[in-house]
Amino acid sequence: MALVISQAPKLDVEGTRWVEIAPGVKIKVGSAANPKFKSHHALIQRHQAIVDSRYGVGTDGFDPANAEIPEIESMDDMLVDLVCKHIILGWEGVEEAEQPGVDTPYTQERGKLLVAQRPDVYFTALQVASDIATRAEERAKETAKKLSTPTAGGATGPAKRTRKPAGSENVLKA
Repeated sequence: MALVISQAPKLDVEGTRWVEIAPGVKIKVGSAANPKFKSHHALIQRHQAIVDSRYGVGTDGFDPANAEIPEIESMDDMLVDLVCKHIILGWEGVEEAEQPGVDTPYTQERGKLLVAQRPDVYFTALQVASDIATRAEERAKETAKKLSTPTAGGATGPAKRTRKPAGSENVLKA
């Protein structure tokens, strides 16, 4: 008896892709497998778990009205910062109101302003980053190139007329 070991598919750490988010506007998206992104994401999750634990979030005794929760940065803000720092890497076709007609260079702060105006950009960037990491597009192309394995049946197309099995007669009774 042999053991079959399958390797997990390798993640694409360095891949990027340009994605059109509006006519004439594109963002450059990096991979969700980027080690800095993954490390900072884990740090945010640990931070959130500590805050939730400290204030009893998710327990029967948690009451936001009674909890003396200090002003802390929201989870949403931290995740938007993370995506604008490590996932959205650039853009084309974005202008500032003060300088219409002039493309403005991408910065993390400007990225956050774009996400505040267009939250769908955040979700698009995350989906594309995940697809880049798992090489979803390449796998789809590879799958499309593979030929189907032949089956025992006939080729596809119109079926041939078959004879009736023995013993079945077409008898008309009047």
